Amino acid sequence: MPETLYVADLTYAYIGLLGAFIAAQLLLMTRDNRVQVGFWLAASLFSALGTINTPSILNIFDVGNLSLYGILAAQVGGLFRFLALSYRKRSFNRNRLAEKFVLMSVLAIPLIAVPALSPYKLLIGSCIGVSTSAACLFAALGNPTLKFVNKQPVALIVSGMALGIGGLIYRASTAFPFSTDQVFFGASATQRLGMTSLILVSFVLQVGFTGVMAEQRQREATRKDRAAVRTRQRTQRLQERAVETARVARARLDLVQLLTHEVRQPISNAQASLQKINLKLRSAKKIPKNAPIALDRAQASLDDITLSLSNIIVASTILSDERKWARDEIDVYAELEMAILDFPSDQQSLFKIINENDNIFFDSVSILLRLALQNILRHAIQLSKPGTDIDIDLSVDYPHELVVFDIGFMSASAELLTQNIFDRRPSSDTDGSDTSSLGLFVVRQIARELGGEAQLLSTVPGRLNFQLALAY
Repeated sequence: MPETLYVADLTYAYIGLLGAFIAAQLLLMTRDNRVQVGFWLAASLFSALGTINTPSILNIFDVGNLSLYGILAAQVGGLFRFLALSYRKRSFNRNRLAEKFVLMSVLAIPLIAVPALSPYKLLIGSCIGVSTSAACLFAALGNPTLKFVNKQPVALIVSGMALGIGGLIYRASTAFPFSTDQVFFGASATQRLGMTSLILVSFVLQVGFTGVMAEQRQREATRKDRAAVRTRQRTQRLQERAVETARVARARLDLVQLLTHEVRQPISNAQASLQKINLKLRSAKKIPKNAPIALDRAQASLDDITLSLSNIIVASTILSDERKWARDEIDVYAELEMAILDFPSDQQSLFKIINENDNIFFDSVSILLRLALQNILRHAIQLSKPGTDIDIDLSVDYPHELVVFDIGFMSASAELLTQNIFDRRPSSDTDGSDTSSLGLFVVRQIARELGGEAQLLSTVPGRLNFQLALAY
C-alpha cells in the first residue's frame, strides 16, 4: 500500500507539473507561435492521459484494461511533440532522419493493440518511445527556427530527449520477457524509478520548450520594435522630403510666376502694337493682300503663348497644393461666351451654342473655368474635321448636382479614344501628337479642383464629345 501511494503521489506530481507548464505556455501563446504551442499542449494532454492507469488514480477500473490506452495515449503525445518541434512558419521543417524514425513509430504503434502481443506492450512501447524521442531530437537540431542566440532552451530540449532515449532503452531491457514487468506504471522498484525518471525528463522538456517560446516571443517583439523604429524613421524622412519638395515646388512656382510676369508685359505690348497696326491698315488706302493674314497669324501666336503661360501657372499652382482660389457666383453662359471671344473671329463662328440657358449660376473660380473652356475649345478645333461646326450644350445634372459642358464635334481621327489624352505626356514637339501635352492635363486638374471630372466620350461613330462636369 505505501508503494501504491508513492506511485500515486508521483503521478499527481506529474499531472500538476504538466498543468503548471500548460498554463505558462498558454500565456506565451501569440499569433506567430500558436501552432507550435498547440501541438505541444496536445502532446502534454495525451501524456497526462497516459497516466490514468496508475494505481489509486482511477481505481474504479482495472489497471490491466487501462494500460493499453495509456500506452497508446503516450505514443500519440510523442507524435504531437515531434510536430511541435518540426513546425516552422506555415510549414514543417524537412529532416529525413527524423522522418524515418517517426515512420517507424507510426508503423509500430498498431502492434500495441495486437492481443497476442499483449505481454510485450511495455517492450514495444519503450521501443516506439525511443524511436519517437530520436525523431524529436533530430527535429529540434534541424529546425532553423530554433537556432537562437540563447542556446540554452534548445539545449534543454535536446538533453531531455537524450535522457529519454537512454531511460527508455533501459526500460525496454527490464520489460517482459527480460523481467516480469509488462506495464510502465506499477509498484515495483523499476516501475517507481521509471515514473521518477519520467517526471524528471518531462520537467526538463517543459522548461526547454517554455524557454524556446519565451525566446521566440522576445525575438518577435524585438523585430516588431525594430520595424516600428524603421517605420518611424522612414516616415520622418518622407516628411522631411515632402517639406523639401514643397519648398522646391514653391520656389519653382515663384520663378514661373516671375518669368510669366516678365514675359506677359512684352506680349501685352506686342498685342497693343498689333491692334494699332490693324487700325492704321484699315484707314490706309493701299493695303498689301497678305497683311491681314499676317496680322491674324501674329495675333493667334500671341494668344497661344498667353494660353500656354496660363496653363503653366495653373498647373504649377495646383500641383504644388496652393489652395488659394477664391470662389464666387458665376454666370455659366456668360463665362462660356467670354471663353469663345478669346478666339479669332473666323474660329468663333465654328461654335454653336445649342441650349442658350442664361439662368445657370454656381459657385466656382472664374479664371479656372475660363481657362479650362479655352483649352477644351482649342482642342476641339484641332481635333475636328476642317470646316465642321462644334456644338456646345449647357445643362444641369440635378440628381448628381453637376453643371455639364458638352462640346461635340466630328472627329478627324478615329484613334483619339485609344489615347489617354488627359494624362500628362512628353512635350508635343517630341510626342508627335496633334494634341498639347499640357492643355488637357490642366483641364482635368481644374475639373478635379472644382469637384468634377473631364472626359472624352464617343456618342455616335465619328463623333466625339468633350464633357466637363463641375460640382453645382
